[in-house]
Amino acid sequence: MDPRQAVQPSPAFEIRRFLVNGKESSKADLSAQPFIVAGTGLPDDRTAYAFSNEEAFYGWAAGTHHAPEIGRTVGIMKLGQQLENTPVGNRAVKRAEATLERLTREVEALSKETGLPIGTPELLFETHCSRSILEPPILGSAILFDKVSGSLLNPDFSGSFFPFALAFPTFFGFNDKASGALVLGICTLFDKTFYRGAAAFMIAGGTGGSTGLKFILADLGFDNRAASGIA
Repeated sequence: MDPRQAVQPSPAFEIRRFLVNGKESSKADLSAQPFIVAGTGLPDDRTAYAFSNEEAFYGWAAGTHHAPEIGRTVGIMKLGQQLENTPVGNRAVKRAEATLERLTREVEALSKETGLPIGTPELLFETHCSRSILEPPILGSAILFDKVSGSLLNPDFSGSFFPFALAFPTFFGFNDKASGALVLGICTLFDKTFYRGAAAFMIAGGTGGSTGLKFILADLGFDNRAASGIA
C-alpha cells in the first residue's frame, strides 16, 4: 500500500488541560517549567504536561509509549551540550547552515511539484515519503513557521519557514521567531542554542500510525522562544 493512502493529516493539536508535576495548573505555570510535553500517544492526548526537574520528567516519560524516542532525544541533548564551543560543535554549526539551505530548496521544490502549500500537514507528510528508490525522504519531523493566523482549530501557518532534520544546534536568523510547528513524529525545541534551556517536546503520531499535526507554540508558552531543536 502507498503510505500516502494510509495516513490522513490532522488539523491543529488542541490542548484542553495543563498539568505540572501531575497537578492541575495553568498555561502560565506550564510555560515556566523546563520540560514541556504535548501530543498524541500520551496518557491524555489533549493534555500538555510539564515537569519542574529532570527526575520527574524522566520518570514520567519512561512509562509512556514514546519512551524510546524521548530517550534518544535526551541523549542527543546531553551530548550536544557537551560539544558546545568545541571543534566538533563548531563543525556541526557550519554543517547545519549548509543543511538548512539544502532543505529549504528541496521543500520549496517539493511544494511546487505537488502543488501543496508549505504550511500544510499534507506537504509535511510528503517530505517523509521517498520520491523514488533513489530519492530518500527530505525531512526528519518538522517545519517551523513565524506566522500563525486563522482559527485555533485549523490555523494557517505562513511567513518565513525553517525545515529541519536530525539536530540543529542553532536556528540562525530564525532564533526566537517560531510561532507554529508542523510535526510528524517527535520534535523537540529548546529556548537556548545547543539544546540548553527549557525544552518543548511535541509528538504527532501514536503507536497505531503517524499523522501530521499543527502545534501553535503559544499554546505551550513557547511562542518566539525556540533557538535549537532535535527532530
